Amino acid sequence: MKAYRIKGSQDRKEVLEILRESADGYQVRIVRDRSGWLEEKKEFMPRELFETCLRTSYLTEMPAAL
Repeated sequence: MKAYRIKGSQDRKEVLEILRESADGYQVRIVRDRSGWLEEKKEFMPRELFETCLRTSYLTEMPAAL
């Protein structure tokens, strides 16, 4: 499962994880850590939007955990 850092403010960590891929896009989980308070939601992200986020560096791939 690939994970991407979401561009945002320096004081909080936001991560998008790809759960499933289809022809139309991706089922993703978004986890936001706001000073220890975790918010998690699952949604569908169209392929075109995902590719735009990568091109604009709104999403950057995180290295795989060892």
